[in-house]
Amino acid sequence: MARIVKEYDERYQEFLDVAQALFQQRGYEQVTVRQIIDAVGVAKGTFYHYFDAKSDLLDAIVGRSMAGAMAILRPLVDDPNLDAVAKFDEIFARLGSWKTANKEFILNLMRALYRDENVLMRTKMQRASATMMIPLLAQVIQQGVEEGLFAVDFPDQAAEIVLNMGTALSQSIVDTLLESEDWSQLLEPVMTKIHAYERSIERVLHAPEGSLAVIDKATMAQWFA
Repeated sequence: MARIVKEYDERYQEFLDVAQALFQQRGYEQVTVRQIIDAVGVAKGTFYHYFDAKSDLLDAIVGRSMAGAMAILRPLVDDPNLDAVAKFDEIFARLGSWKTANKEFILNLMRALYRDENVLMRTKMQRASATMMIPLLAQVIQQGVEEGLFAVDFPDQAAEIVLNMGTALSQSIVDTLLESEDWSQLLEPVMTKIHAYERSIERVLHAPEGSLAVIDKATMAQWFA
């Protein structure tokens, strides 16, 4: 029985890997179920044994990505030895380190997600990210309130505002990167955007100025090397 479960899981992951690569290369709307089936090398019935439709496959890809992020962030948020400011900074530091370590993958993903034919895929990922991140950020913000580090009446709403501002920042940085052929002069303008975001978060949370750091310049510079 254990061997059958393993084979089922391996095939499921293979569908996700193949479909994700095809979606990124060609665009979600342009890829057909038949193309996915042919790339995996299975019968049509096998696909529908795992998924009811292509949209279910996309949901599974997004869910896998969010589960990976949650595995990184959940232990941090629950760590009783860190105060709220340290947790806040470390959340962004860990996400930034992962993105830097997977730079080529992230760049290819950005190019794919911000194509017009991948609007649905990008929207699903943003919504899933919000569903995951808002409760985590709200928990940290509530801790900061209890510790006297933040002054916020509505932690959940503050977390949503912080995340929405972060999404806008990411969109702005992605636009800057994808619209330029020469990245050598982009580090300082991008860091200015990041510092503006940091100061904005501090105002939303009523945190001391300069207390929150999204990503340091040395880490960001690796993207422009």
